[in-house]
Amino acid sequence: MWSGRGSAGFTLIELMIVVVILGVLAAVALPAYSRYTRRSKTAEVTGNIAKIYMAQVAYYNHSSERAPTGGFVNQPYFTPDNNPGANKYPANIALWSSDPQWTALGFSLEDGHYYAYNSFATLGTGPGIYFYARGIGDLDGDDLESTYTIRGEVAPDGEVQRSSVDIVNELE
Repeated sequence: MWSGRGSAGFTLIELMIVVVILGVLAAVALPAYSRYTRRSKTAEVTGNIAKIYMAQVAYYNHSSERAPTGGFVNQPYFTPDNNPGANKYPANIALWSSDPQWTALGFSLEDGHYYAYNSFATLGTGPGIYFYARGIGDLDGDDLESTYTIRGEVAPDGEVQRSSVDIVNELE
């Protein structure tokens, strides 16, 4: 005889166990995904500060050909000069092309970007002068910025020597 209790559905306890398991998986997966997306955005800054470094070296080599000793372009202010938080800076080619220092380096960003850039340089000529190619960004909007820096310095032989990338608060 059939007693009326079949296995035609799930009990409330079984459904609650599934909900708890899904909650634990989401709690582990969401922070890992967030960290992964922030790490992927750092490729922008490493590529752009390398471009600024190469532009500074090219400028130095070109200015050295025209004068006995060359120098670097000094752009001490970050471009753009505001912090959009976790959002991208909007594309604004005029911001870069209207700045004489960025124009001298031939550096501009045509697309939206997550980091602001500068290239502070010491004034003067000859061995010992240096510059920084730097990018800062706030990828998660918490007002704590990550900073990426490459330093170039003129060696006694007149060649520009590069440092490794210095990273502060990589993923904030």
